[in-house]
Amino acid sequence: MNADGNPETRFSLIAKIRDMGDDDAWREFERIYQPVVQRFILRHGLQDADAAEISQEVLARVAKSIASWDGELKQSTFRGWLYRITQNLTIDFLRKKKIELARTSNENGSLSQIVDTNPSVSGEFQREYEKELFHWAAQKLKPTFKATNWDAFWLSTIEGLPIEEVANRLNMECGAIYVARSRIMAKLSKLIHERLGDSENANEG
Repeated sequence: MNADGNPETRFSLIAKIRDMGDDDAWREFERIYQPVVQRFILRHGLQDADAAEISQEVLARVAKSIASWDGELKQSTFRGWLYRITQNLTIDFLRKKKIELARTSNENGSLSQIVDTNPSVSGEFQREYEKELFHWAAQKLKPTFKATNWDAFWLSTIEGLPIEEVANRLNMECGAIYVARSRIMAKLSKLIHERLGDSENANEG
């Protein structure tokens, strides 16, 4: 149930991947979440091959345990659960490789920062999730809009160009750009909410 109290959980991707035979749901899940996990790991100083190995193990652990995950528990969110799996497997990997967490660092800080006793999703993990979720939704919706309308939305909203500049570049009326932008944003919001937003419980809003 989402923050508005609407019973939408049955439509969520998380509910669908509980069915191990739903290959489409699993492919969609991997498309969204694997880059989130992999980029999180890479930002803590590991190599591409190591991050790919850990992210595959994370997905395997999710597949093995998803049936027992209970989203109805207080403060139990899927992203929090996924973050803890990622955190634990990354630490295990580092220990196996005999990397000293406290001495290994890069511009993003010490790898020891991965060790976090706070059960909530880290801000960094959350940002990666939101970024990937937006790109997933945009990829899904782009073919359903006229190219000029999509360009108007992208240039004015994502790239932040002034409406007047976008209008001149695309030979559109400013009013038409506002309309196109509003419609696309509404579609993006609806898609994200229907497919994934309801996978978290109301505690996260």
